[in-house]
Amino acid sequence: KMDHHANIAFSHKCVNGVDVDMEFFTYEANGVTDKDYEAARAVNAIFDGAQIRMSDFTYDLNVESIARYPAEPRGSSRLLRVDGDGNVVHYENFSNSFLSFAKDSHIVFNESKVANGRVFVIGKNATKSLEMMILDIGDTVGKKCNGLHLNVMLREEGVKVGEEFTDERSGTGKFKVVGVVGPWIEDEHSNGNGTECIIECIVDDKAATLTDLLEKIGTVPIPPYLNREAVPSDSSSYNNVYASGTGSVAAPTAGLHFNDDLLKQIGNDNMSFLSLHVGAGTFKPVVTEDARDHQMHSEHFAVNVGEIRRIINVLENNKRMIVVGTTSSRTLESIYWCGVKRIHSQNNSNSDSKLTLGQHEWQELNHVASTISAVDSLSAIIEGKNDDDTIIGKTSLMITPGSYDFKVVDELVTNFHAPDSTLMLLVSAFLGSGKKVKSVYTDAQNRGYRFLSYGDVCYFSRPKK
Repeated sequence: KMDHHANIAFSHKCVNGVDVDMEFFTYEANGVTDKDYEAARAVNAIFDGAQIRMSDFTYDLNVESIARYPAEPRGSSRLLRVDGDGNVVHYENFSNSFLSFAKDSHIVFNESKVANGRVFVIGKNATKSLEMMILDIGDTVGKKCNGLHLNVMLREEGVKVGEEFTDERSGTGKFKVVGVVGPWIEDEHSNGNGTECIIECIVDDKAATLTDLLEKIGTVPIPPYLNREAVPSDSSSYNNVYASGTGSVAAPTAGLHFNDDLLKQIGNDNMSFLSLHVGAGTFKPVVTEDARDHQMHSEHFAVNVGEIRRIINVLENNKRMIVVGTTSSRTLESIYWCGVKRIHSQNNSNSDSKLTLGQHEWQELNHVASTISAVDSLSAIIEGKNDDDTIIGKTSLMITPGSYDFKVVDELVTNFHAPDSTLMLLVSAFLGSGKKVKSVYTDAQNRGYRFLSYGDVCYFSRPKK
């Protein structure tokens, strides 16, 4: 289905294959849109075959390798190190090893706190409860929840508009389905598929915020592949010790390995914090034949101008910067591309409008990126602003191997990720090879490393050029 007027039409007649006739629509958009990129990728696949097949970037995950509970005490996870030369070294304890790598480095963390984003609800005339998972809280946390529309997943297939549900715990929260987005597909290790919906919140307490409601009726949204109910200890275990500002429905898990003592040794002067509010889309597997056709989830971010200024200073002085987590990495890379947009459009106004970055928008900007450094780009974003100001934005940036070149991040602390996830694509792009990542992961499983959110941790350096 197309919603623009056609202005391009062409045919491709294959000697031994499929004939393709295509009309391309851009007229009403007055600019390049996601539809343009989708069509361009389809044409590229026909002519050059440069698809990104997930089979090249996945691996076989053994169920027994999934860590269902965190390591105790915090920080005692094992560490796998891949340096810039591709050498792999194994360490038995993260807290005891990390400082030997981090000396004289600046560390960047995602401090977004996890909300109680999983609610069990009961439908009318139903005898059994089902899971309702909020997919993206973003900037709705502090808003009054009565009448608020939320994007959720109901763990039931075939949900229809008009259906109503009540929270099982208190009976005070009611939710009406006002829109159905489509099926929600999760991987084989989860609790099954469901329906992605838009629901309207209906509560008696008109002053209650979404945070208030979730504290009352929600539970800790531990990942579906853990195949267990949340326990009281998950409230702290599934949050970072430095977490501040509720907004995520999945933890930025690379930070779970840092304890208070380690942070004290790193020192406040050697740390910066940002917030990317992680959505449940991070658990959604790539099911398209070409990974570039996967619909990337969008996530909200917020960074204090003073923190960006500190990061700029680190880059200017060539101090090593270690970024904790794929979420922190996507935030820094997204801010870079937003800065490139601002420079390229010569729009350096002190605008308070929210930054936005589309899934493939960086490709449109890539031709000018070679002339714009990370320092220049980040400086353009904070120009004319005070240290106490906050940069807010929303990103759908999808980092894929083969074409994406990291602009800000050279050192990455990250967990072992799920097969068929967009995060496998990100770490493959970071290490420059899907084969390298698969080899590292396979060997780690053979050595008994624990995988996924509560599992062990990796410290990767980008390959030397």
